[in-house]
Amino acid sequence: MKDQNPANTVRSPYLVAWHVWSALFMREFVSRMTTDRFAPVWLFLQPILHIVILVAVRDFIGRGRLIPGAEFIPWLVIGITTYIMFRTLWIQGMNAIQSNKALFAYRQVHPADTVLVRCAMEAKLQAFVLMIMVFMFTGLGHEMIPDAPLEAVEVLLAMTLLGLGMGLMTSVMVTFFPESAKIVNLISLPLYFLSGVILPIQFMPHGIQEFLLYNPLLHAVELIRAEFFSTYHPVRGVSLWYVYQWAICTILFGLALHVKFKIRMVAR
Repeated sequence: MKDQNPANTVRSPYLVAWHVWSALFMREFVSRMTTDRFAPVWLFLQPILHIVILVAVRDFIGRGRLIPGAEFIPWLVIGITTYIMFRTLWIQGMNAIQSNKALFAYRQVHPADTVLVRCAMEAKLQAFVLMIMVFMFTGLGHEMIPDAPLEAVEVLLAMTLLGLGMGLMTSVMVTFFPESAKIVNLISLPLYFLSGVILPIQFMPHGIQEFLLYNPLLHAVELIRAEFFSTYHPVRGVSLWYVYQWAICTILFGLALHVKFKIRMVAR
């Protein structure tokens, strides 16, 4: 008779990877939601505070809320939540290895697993936050239902992959040079302003627009607004394929770094 003992069953590498990812996902989710008593609230409070503060500042300095083809507050909500999604995936992915060092004692767990799972978990949370924001502001009387929902999801997927790629690359860098995390945080601040999140790029001179178009985040932010608001005209030259090119290159480069430095990262 064949041995039916599950302990003697040989699992395939794919099944092992799936079990590792499932366990890591539950661990990351519980940790994220129980960091402190306000952790779930802060997920929604962060973009709302951004919007309230920016609207107040814009009114204080006497700037109008005129956005060609879109209402100001929905335009701002979509831009802020999209950028926060990217930044959260980037920063959380970057710190994943440092937060899970103890798990590398198990040979089934690789450093790249922690980054992949944490970014997947953050992507789901941020997508849920975006849905809540859309329904909440729609209930307040703003036009927030996307005109092209499937295309909007595609743009969010590109942003998610780009955040994953940046997280994979910088997680290796931060493992060997912890001080570089400060540089990454500093870089994320000017990106906030250079990605068209709070200022319409259409109002800037053409020469500056051409320079800003090298930033893939600008392409994603402009495109998702165009998918939400049918009358909104994004900056000429934006392309979703350009965002995917950046995402693919950063993911492949990040995975290559993980393969090359895996042993050294586990040993640290």
